[in-house]
Amino acid sequence: MESNSMFSLAGKRALITGSSRGIGFGIADALGAAGAELLLNGRDQEALGAAAAKLAEKGYSVKGLAFDVTSEESVEDAIAHAETEIGQIDILVNNAGMQHRAPLETWPLAKFEQVMSTNVT
Repeated sequence: MESNSMFSLAGKRALITGSSRGIGFGIADALGAAGAELLLNGRDQEALGAAAAKLAEKGYSVKGLAFDVTSEESVEDAIAHAETEIGQIDILVNNAGMQHRAPLETWPLAKFEQVMSTNVT
């Protein structure tokens, strides 16, 4: 058995949160190289479109879906839309994250809650 076929993700659909750039984009690239159909996620539609275009240039099947992972309603709507458009999601990579670069004691409570909601829950 060839190692390429042993690790093939052909026919699988992967949703990668926080995949407009950085680690999420790299994970999406690797999953696409393994044959997965990609569903990129981020909040910035423009950045998401640019990331999807870069991966599509490599011949990957890729779509972008902008939604906020901290909003339960947004996530539910997005997943329902994705499953209608591309089918069942087989692989989920929870990569979305954010940071706030300032001493913790100076953070407004709303910023702390936003960071925790994105990175932890």
